[in-house]
Amino acid sequence: MSEYQDSTAQLRAAYDGIEPDLRFRDEVPALHACRLALNALAGGGYGVGALVMSEEHRIFAEGRNHLFGDALDSAGHAEMRALDTLESLDEEHPPPCELSLLVTLEPCPMCLTRILYAGIGEVIYIHADDEGGMVQRRELLPPAQRELANITRFRVAEVSEPVRELAARLSVAQLEQKRQALMAAQGRV
Repeated sequence: MSEYQDSTAQLRAAYDGIEPDLRFRDEVPALHACRLALNALAGGGYGVGALVMSEEHRIFAEGRNHLFGDALDSAGHAEMRALDTLESLDEEHPPPCELSLLVTLEPCPMCLTRILYAGIGEVIYIHADDEGGMVQRRELLPPAQRELANITRFRVAEVSEPVRELAARLSVAQLEQKRQALMAAQGRV
């Protein structure tokens, strides 16, 4: 099990206590994504937030995990919601290959595939997901997705240690309760 077992109040206090360290190029948008993750957690979802942004950090779309609501939304991952928003925008924005998706937790297989098909040029994640993340395992993707991954940039976010730790804590907060809620929503409990 995780070394972190924080309440939403503890995580909010940790978030409020972070002073952005502008020596790190991803610090400000990463804090924004952490705020989305905190809101997701407070709303009953997993603690994951995502932004779609330009190289200059202009945000075009954002999303937070919303797996649970009135009913199970199996596509309610933060990355999926951010991409849904981007794809429904009426305003002009750069082509997807010129945009980055920054997420608090390394994308899962479903989200990484969607990111690749959406044509996002760069994937940036704050906290690696050694158990479920797919970026670290992209060589295992089927050939079509692997080809798309080969023309996509991937990197770990350049953030301060307090921001990285907050993203890690958010990703595992209330994890067992969320897993039980998922099983219940699927009728498996």
